[in-house]
Amino acid sequence: LTFQNTGSWAQIYLRGVGSRITQAGLDPGVAVYVDDRYVARGTGVMFGMADVNRIEVLKGPQGVLFGRNSTGGAIRIISNEVSDELEGNITMSLGDYDYKKMAGTLNMPIADNFAIRATFQSQDREAFKKNIVPGGYDYDDLDQTVARIRAKWTISDDTSLEISHLLATQHDQSNAGAVSADSGNSRGLAFGGITTTQRNQIASSTTAVELNPDGPKHYMDSTGIRLETVFGGNSVVLYATDSMNDERRFGDYDATSFNDIEVAMTENMSDETSAGLEITSNNDGPLNWIAGVNYFDQTVDYDFDIRLGTIGGGQTPASTAWSHYNLETYGIFASVDYEVSDRLTLTVGGRYTKEEKDVLTRCSQFPGFAQNQRLCLGAAAKPFFLAEDYTSFDPKVTLTYNLENNGIVYATFATGFKSGGFNQPANRGSVPLRPEEIEMIELGYKTELSDNLRLTSAFFIYDYTDLQVTRAASGGGTVTTENATDSDVMGLDFDVTWLASDNLMVRLGVEFLDTEYTDYPTAARVANTILQDNPDAIGYGYLYFNAEGESLLRAADLSWFMALDYQSGPMSMNINYSWTDEYEFDFVQHPASDSLRQKAHGILNARATYDAGNGMSIAVWGKNIADEVYLNDSVMGGTNQRINYAHPRTWGVDLSYDF
Repeated sequence: LTFQNTGSWAQIYLRGVGSRITQAGLDPGVAVYVDDRYVARGTGVMFGMADVNRIEVLKGPQGVLFGRNSTGGAIRIISNEVSDELEGNITMSLGDYDYKKMAGTLNMPIADNFAIRATFQSQDREAFKKNIVPGGYDYDDLDQTVARIRAKWTISDDTSLEISHLLATQHDQSNAGAVSADSGNSRGLAFGGITTTQRNQIASSTTAVELNPDGPKHYMDSTGIRLETVFGGNSVVLYATDSMNDERRFGDYDATSFNDIEVAMTENMSDETSAGLEITSNNDGPLNWIAGVNYFDQTVDYDFDIRLGTIGGGQTPASTAWSHYNLETYGIFASVDYEVSDRLTLTVGGRYTKEEKDVLTRCSQFPGFAQNQRLCLGAAAKPFFLAEDYTSFDPKVTLTYNLENNGIVYATFATGFKSGGFNQPANRGSVPLRPEEIEMIELGYKTELSDNLRLTSAFFIYDYTDLQVTRAASGGGTVTTENATDSDVMGLDFDVTWLASDNLMVRLGVEFLDTEYTDYPTAARVANTILQDNPDAIGYGYLYFNAEGESLLRAADLSWFMALDYQSGPMSMNINYSWTDEYEFDFVQHPASDSLRQKAHGILNARATYDAGNGMSIAVWGKNIADEVYLNDSVMGGTNQRINYAHPRTWGVDLSYDF
């Protein structure tokens, strides 16, 4: 699992496959669920949730039970249950960069069959990137608040009803600070701007402050209802959620103080509704099953407003486009487990998915903003409409054999489907993306090698058709998502857990990947000075080639982690180290483009906790302790190259009280 984020968007990759951008019209490749709620967009605020019981990571296509957009896998964030006990906790945290956190949970029974559980979390931190331009916004700060309340009514021994409500706000430029990767090819520098290549600085003009004096924002409001009961001896779950998101962001696309390309504002307002029914058998015999239906509807209004300098004909604000997206999808699924013998189990399942997508785009014009036909990318003032519909049937078959030594071996064949879609209007053209499809074969072995040693391993082969790749546009000037024709992934991962003593547990996980594009005519960015052999040719152009045989972008050949958990009396400690081999953010066809390659790097984290008794504890923690310098992203546009540094070393202290 690789989790990064750029801006407020989560970038999640499993076994080398994921999504660089998830937004209106572009769906994730790894499905994320917070309890029953499908998270359609990769907003990072959901990962600040408190009161999480566990996080499940399911690798490989999960189409049968988790539906569309899970070609790479699925992640389930599962909250603690509402209980009939009076309990709770309070945590206060302080750290460097003026980090402050307050979190608390209260579970309170109101009656014998009715209880509520309330959770609150607030985080604040100063910016990692200080703006060297006076009056400009700092970048990569933190200002988030999440509140959630859940009420559960236990109607009978078999039936319960739970209602939940979530509010989340975010007022920061978290991890959105792009800095310049060079000084020789940036047009902003050529016209007198200044920049910085330091990871703790940003050179951004005051345009964003002038047009957005209230700063960035993200607001989320979500309500859910869940009914559990038993009917005919089968467990029945009926759920529905309704969510509203309002997000406003801005940034500096030229990474200099010069107003060359500035995103004055992007605003997304979305409404999402989902519902589902699941029925699970409770048979004592060899046959058990689960079946259900689900529905998801999403509406997004998207504004992308830009202020251009030289290419706009002067310091003229220009508005690109307004878009209205609609998505409606439903799925029908079933999975059957049949015990062929005491040791052999056959699982057969499938899901049928149907969805409809459309987008209406027009060139907008707000007060003080001039229409610019070039920016409207052919839309001019005339609206245009695109609509697509997709259907897919995704089967899954697994054969599991229980060995005599308590181990199991299994073989799985599964397919997956990631929706087609549309690039947002800032990208050149609006050619719909084809759906991404995958066929997977996986062979696995799990066993207890001894009383204190456990092994989990899997060998897998992925065959992708029309893999969706987000990178510098092959025919445009910004980042876009396009279909690679075909791609293959072959890999081996294993996880070993060793209980070394009563006090020490050691865990080691390793993943080997062999990935390649089997046919992908595309283009790589190269400095114009190289392409044109002209020292005055500022900016970047295209070198067209076929990426056949190239490794998948962001897919490292080798990655591994080691974790040590030690406990002795009131003291406990966790130390974990993860290492990732080199990979490319985009195709590197010339040494001058080497900053598009992420070098091998390792991250060391640690946490030590002292249990003082009576529910009190104090913990000291550090993240990226060795202060490893590495990137979350690197993008080469037509006029500059921007890189996004990951977080530096941070440390803090937590004081907690459980009751």
